[in-house]
Amino acid sequence: MKKLILKTALFIMAATVCLILLFCSENAGKNDKSRNFKVGITDKPMTFCNPIDLSVGSERVRRAGEPVVVTYKDDYYLFITGGRGYWYSGNFRDWTYVRATDFPGGCPSVAVYGDTMYASGDKGLHDVFATTDPKSGVWKKVGEYQRDYGDADMFIDDDGRFYMYWGWSQVLPFQVVELDPKNGFKEKGTPVVCFFGDYENHGFERRRKEDVIFPFFNHRPYFPEESPWIEGPWMIKHNNKYYLQYAAIGLEFATYSHGVYVSDSPMGSFKYSPHNPLTFKTTGFMLGAGHGSTFHDKNGDLWTIAMVPTYFGGRGGSTIAVFPTAVDEDGVIYSNTAFSDYPQFYPGIKKDAVKNNFTGWMILSHKKYVEVSSCLEGFLPANAVDENMMTHWCAATGDSGEYITVDLGKDCDINAIQINFDQHDAKISFGMRPGMGPGRGVSTGLQRYQSFTVEISRDNTNWSMLIDKSNNNTDCRHDYTELPEPVKARYVKLTNVFTPDSGKFAVKDLRIFGNQKLAKFTKVSKVTVVRNPEDRRDATLVWEPVKDADGYVIRYGIEPGKLYNNYMVYDANTITIHSLNKDSEYYFEVEAFDSGTDYYRERTEQTMGRGAEIELASGVKMIERKMIKEGLNEYVFENIVPGVYTLRHTFGPVLWRGELTKAELIGSGEKPTVTAILSSLGTGTKVTGQMEMKVVPGKESGKFVVILNYNK
Repeated sequence: MKKLILKTALFIMAATVCLILLFCSENAGKNDKSRNFKVGITDKPMTFCNPIDLSVGSERVRRAGEPVVVTYKDDYYLFITGGRGYWYSGNFRDWTYVRATDFPGGCPSVAVYGDTMYASGDKGLHDVFATTDPKSGVWKKVGEYQRDYGDADMFIDDDGRFYMYWGWSQVLPFQVVELDPKNGFKEKGTPVVCFFGDYENHGFERRRKEDVIFPFFNHRPYFPEESPWIEGPWMIKHNNKYYLQYAAIGLEFATYSHGVYVSDSPMGSFKYSPHNPLTFKTTGFMLGAGHGSTFHDKNGDLWTIAMVPTYFGGRGGSTIAVFPTAVDEDGVIYSNTAFSDYPQFYPGIKKDAVKNNFTGWMILSHKKYVEVSSCLEGFLPANAVDENMMTHWCAATGDSGEYITVDLGKDCDINAIQINFDQHDAKISFGMRPGMGPGRGVSTGLQRYQSFTVEISRDNTNWSMLIDKSNNNTDCRHDYTELPEPVKARYVKLTNVFTPDSGKFAVKDLRIFGNQKLAKFTKVSKVTVVRNPEDRRDATLVWEPVKDADGYVIRYGIEPGKLYNNYMVYDANTITIHSLNKDSEYYFEVEAFDSGTDYYRERTEQTMGRGAEIELASGVKMIERKMIKEGLNEYVFENIVPGVYTLRHTFGPVLWRGELTKAELIGSGEKPTVTAILSSLGTGTKVTGQMEMKVVPGKESGKFVVILNYNK
């Protein structure tokens, strides 16, 4: 079969990157014990940043849903829903795409045993396929299921016995049955119920209306509380324990997540892990972490790849994210999602990645001062630095030259940049991707996508080119660049070169990372926790703020040494969480973090006015009203012609009234012809200056000038 071989690194770190992908796994748990650690990547780039785009060549970004990863003969294979193809890699970073017209569509189920890889599709697709050469893309039918297995996961145990797990419902349970591969994959025995959803006891399974990111339903409103969808079964075996992973509640929720049940046997019985959820991320730029798979890397370490929500051009979708995972000495499986949408190291670089995979590069752009070339009404510049994937800044046009500049407030060490684009007013056409079946329409690919440059400066005047993607042919909506070496700059300028689909230049977030040496992490000593007595799934935390902290990571768990779950808050010292298990007691810990920069705090008296308004009228005709602003000491009323004028505090007292003659208004030079002191200025009991006025003549008309003089 024809293969498309990608020769460049895939996390959009070079100008010609063709694919951004991820990682890998094995279904049956053959690497239960970690080997001697071997570093898999020794050259740069060494990092990625969630969330991650997924595309092939000049295709548009794919809906990267329900990711499955397996290992086969020392390579890693990645599969997603839809399409007739998949990817493989030997190092997690550089990938090859295989076009496979015989590969089953739908939500994939893939498993490896010996030299054979098995695969099947989703609901309504009963055929089972196998290959001994997945790089060729050639698959042969080897059996047929006797029923629909919605969201199926085929698991092959070390002894060669085959099992099928399935479940996709708000009402129905997860089930498992043994399969007979020698008899066309027919069922052996009777299916066994594994478990149902239980949102009344498991807080993270709650389907709360408040957590909806974008609605899938348009035929009815969401209820305040609904039964959770449980879906996406995935079995991983580790140290002779069977961990049955499931996704809870639905992609359209910020609380989309993974949980785990545990057993000593592939058929159960299964016991709920009170340390759940496995992956859970409801705060920060990236939200959600559900319906994926957990896998061993080549060192035997665990990772979890998940489906996460996206939102472009007013349309909800999905892409992928990866989290380090581990099993502790007591057999508890857990992941680390703290700082998981900051730069992370690829698998195989850091030993014990669940504790060490964060680079330490902090977000520098959050809540900083922003200057833009133009702004479409309602899509403010501050949206591009708010760490919120649901908002964006939009320029008035999609023209070349539209720009956004972020002032970091001081010189910073910059290590990486992630640019998250939107598709405002884009006119996207849809077509058929080669190899896709009926009803699988996707937006057609382009020869050129969002093209741009990134420049840096230390003085906002002299600029150096940092990234040049002026002719970008890859659909990179979460464009990530790890710099070869850190650079020092205060200002970062993103300039539009080309926006596709007749859209406007729009940026969800321009995320700038660095300052590893200046970053501070401080444990908060005093934390108050109030558990809701009427609903123990809820708790409110308040803590003493730490001076200069950008934000806080709140870690929690049911044992003091196992605080495996977390939330993150920015610029606040309180949070209410809704994800607790009803019957468990919890321990909490709060850690402050600081990037070494300060947030830009808008002073509305500078940007909007102090709240004092003055007006100039000629007779009964209003000429103009002006708001007094801090930092602006002169207010000029233009085109003043002879007549009687009144200056007053709007809706207040008269400050000056008089007649201005032709001799006072018509002339040359800047010497005022009329001056007056109008009032003292001050604060409290202290006089700090005085309000003055002057009249300056002009060739055809004069100027009436009000001065706030703080030098007297």
